Amino acid sequence: MNFYFTRHGETEWNVKKKIQGTTDIPLDEKGIQQAKRLAETLLEKQRNGELHLDRVYTSPQLRAAETARFSAEALGIDCIRLWDLREMDLGDWEGRNWDEIRETEAERHHIWDTHRRFCHTPGGECYNEVLRRTLAALEQTLAHEKDDVLVVTHSAVLMALRCYLANRPFDVMREYRTRNTELVRVTEEEIREAIRRYERAI
Repeated sequence: MNFYFTRHGETEWNVKKKIQGTTDIPLDEKGIQQAKRLAETLLEKQRNGELHLDRVYTSPQLRAAETARFSAEALGIDCIRLWDLREMDLGDWEGRNWDEIRETEAERHHIWDTHRRFCHTPGGECYNEVLRRTLAALEQTLAHEKDDVLVVTHSAVLMALRCYLANRPFDVMREYRTRNTELVRVTEEEIREAIRRYERAI
């Protein structure tokens, strides 16, 4: 079994470099086209025997759920929304952009940026909380699936997960940025090992 992770398609706030977080922004026209191309790519891979997707799991947020719907419909498979796959809650910073925050809240941003795994955004989450709930969602899918699954989620979720899978400190997580609708394959055993490692550390 493999997990095929992807980030939702583009939104207007992506283009404007505004922080989305829990704010429910739909796909823009380019994002819709990206989601359609992703669905076509997955259908072709399925026909070629490169993968066998049994189900789609998605964040319930509009931009992810819309992206997931195109693939689920193209493949004729169920799409299940999991609350724990939602984007990081960035609290008071949502709707702003990072340049503005670095300029107007330099000290607070520096502390958060330096200790981002366990330091909360003002009124929001820390990356460790995002990682914990993401692993819980993936453990839930492991209990029900034997074939490959598509997981549609968000930038911060994927950075935290990919950084943790690589067993690297979270201050380098920018190296694991995922483009809109980029596919990232992770094996079942890699996910199980990440869950075991996280549970041992608690």
